[in-house]
Amino acid sequence: MRLRRGFTLLEVIVAMTVTGLALTTAGMALSAARNTAARIQVHQARTETDSRVRALLTDMLRHAPLAEQVDQPLLMIDRSADVPVLRFLSTGVREPHGTGGPWMVEVTVQDAALVVRATPLSGDLGASPLMATFAPVSGFDVKVLEHATALASPVWRADWPIAQDRPRVIELSWQQPTDRGSIGGAIDGSLPLRVVLAPLERPRS
Repeated sequence: MRLRRGFTLLEVIVAMTVTGLALTTAGMALSAARNTAARIQVHQARTETDSRVRALLTDMLRHAPLAEQVDQPLLMIDRSADVPVLRFLSTGVREPHGTGGPWMVEVTVQDAALVVRATPLSGDLGASPLMATFAPVSGFDVKVLEHATALASPVWRADWPIAQDRPRVIELSWQQPTDRGSIGGAIDGSLPLRVVLAPLERPRS
């Protein structure tokens, strides 16, 4: 009998094919793991930024100057353009909140980014304008809840016509794209930011 030595060409080809498939599968798994980790990091960063923007807007909205101290509307909703613009006066732009002069704050969406601009009025001399952006977002909207009266229950409305008063509640909503799409793709609806506005304090006699 003749002893068999080495491998046949067919066996070598099969072994190389199996090895190639194993390497391809491992490479695909590694690439998928890296992509998943990158998407998780992007999602975490976006969530943290969203939380900071919500906290910033909440502080600004909850601290309003007294109507007697300003000659501008306390809160306005401008719907003359395609995207609404929220404008309101605030003393909660800088810490400690509720101190210092009033600021004019403007919130809207521009170039697929939520933009918050704060400009100091004459009562806060020396302060520089501030701007914060959160991108990408789309679909910004604003609505407010009226105060209840003895004759009517509060209702939500898209405007606020009372210059020297503020609504009971204000709700801001915007959307963020999912990791799989862009602004023109799939949209992940974010929970609206609903802020209960404290009633304006009146000077004590």
